[in-house]
Amino acid sequence: MILWTPMQLELVLAGSDREPAPEREVLVDGVRAIVRETGFGEGEIVRLLSTDAMDYLEPELAPGTRVGLY
Repeated sequence: MILWTPMQLELVLAGSDREPAPEREVLVDGVRAIVRETGFGEGEIVRLLSTDAMDYLEPELAPGTRVGLY
């Protein structure tokens, strides 16, 4: 892959050496979801693992929503 940019290489690659936050599968309101840990005891929804189409319409299950991890 070739990346043409007027930016300095250090700016383009900044943060690429960090490890991504751990993700795990949890139940959120009875729906299985992949959650990325953002802090001690909390995380944010990355994606749902549900076969029920109505679960994807619930605003409290939207990606990026903060949830508590117990």
